[in-house]
Amino acid sequence: MSEFVFFKIVALFFSSSFIFMAWGSKKIAGHWLNPSSIFSLFWGVYTLLPLIVVQDVPINPFSIVYMLFFNLCFISSLYLFNWKGAFIKNDQKPTANTMFNTQVFHFCFYFVTIISISTLLFGVTEQGLNLADFFVNPMAFAGQFASMRYGDEITPSISSQLGLTTSYFVIVLGGVLYGSSKKNKNIILVLSFLPSILVMALQSAKGLFFFSIFIFFAGILLVKIYNKSYTLVDKKSLKKMLLYGALVLPVILMSFLSRGLHESNDTAFVLNKLTKYLLTYSSVHLYAFSDWFSERYFSYSLFSYKQEEFTVGFYTFMSVFRLAGDDRIIPMGVYNEFFFHGDYINGNLYTIFRGLITDFTIVGSLIFACFIGFFCNLFFYRLLCTQTNPFYAMFFIFFVGISYQTYIISSLMWITIPVVFLVLFLFLYLYYNIYRGIRF
Repeated sequence: MSEFVFFKIVALFFSSSFIFMAWGSKKIAGHWLNPSSIFSLFWGVYTLLPLIVVQDVPINPFSIVYMLFFNLCFISSLYLFNWKGAFIKNDQKPTANTMFNTQVFHFCFYFVTIISISTLLFGVTEQGLNLADFFVNPMAFAGQFASMRYGDEITPSISSQLGLTTSYFVIVLGGVLYGSSKKNKNIILVLSFLPSILVMALQSAKGLFFFSIFIFFAGILLVKIYNKSYTLVDKKSLKKMLLYGALVLPVILMSFLSRGLHESNDTAFVLNKLTKYLLTYSSVHLYAFSDWFSERYFSYSLFSYKQEEFTVGFYTFMSVFRLAGDDRIIPMGVYNEFFFHGDYINGNLYTIFRGLITDFTIVGSLIFACFIGFFCNLFFYRLLCTQTNPFYAMFFIFFVGISYQTYIISSLMWITIPVVFLVLFLFLYLYYNIYRGIRF
């Protein structure tokens, strides 16, 4: 057996351990619906999928061992909480229909949706583009906007920033409303994703859409907590997800095609490029991190990377550093280096772990995992125990979204996430205390 095959088998074994950890967390907490199981399941997928779909790229199993230790540190605080008592207290809460399916909540959702769509469209026209051209050739329109973005030709504007920020409000409110409402669910679903679909169709930017999927799902999970249903996904929901995924797939493919592929008449070339895009998006993060990890600790990577000095949280909490006046220059994609192997894997996604290790060292990152895991479990515990608390509710929703994005980078590198969190916290605080007259 070659070293390459042996390392692949060992890596698959370690990767499958994430699923075991998710199950173990479920046994401790009593239900799958808990932060530790959710985080473990994410990384079970983020390691198993690349190992299965891309088999000709070398992997250092020790990079996955590090991820396992990080995950183990994250879930280690589960034993500190009385989960049975917390779920009993949660059973005494009012249902989500009572809490959220109100005229005020509906009005806020529809109002913010109108604001988001309007400002997004206006923001595109501010870049000198004619929206009528989109209906003539949508892929060429999106490709032009993408070229402007990568060429740093986009002019920042209040409209575009407002449209982007309010799109997060729409998806959070939409997820909660979709889960708690019994009528107009399809309308709520379409409107919830309309801002992010517009961004993907008009600007060839897919990140917001994929992030929105998990924020929306988190809103539904919050509703499940209020409805005392602690499964993550049931068969009915899974069928709906597959159906909706099939419906939106053409828009996703169009976004890929808008990057110059729509101009080609060579079907084989287009299919080859699409395959490269899909494999890169699904898999490059694991192999790129493994290569970087090998360079840092084993010195046998495919490429040479510039190792920075101790950065004390800059790559993990970049938005906070920017607010404090840190103006150091970083590339558009954060890292200049691109990992590539063969014809299909090429990208600069290095996972959140590269930033954590650079910021805190490998030992420090594991201590950080214990720290952040404790607070994630604590805030979820408090969410179960308290009748209504806007901080814990919003924290849970954004925990799911940020956990999804860990395969790319830390979500807190963008100031948008903290701002949206704060505004939604204030909205829920006013909603609970003024409209519903609830004190907590």
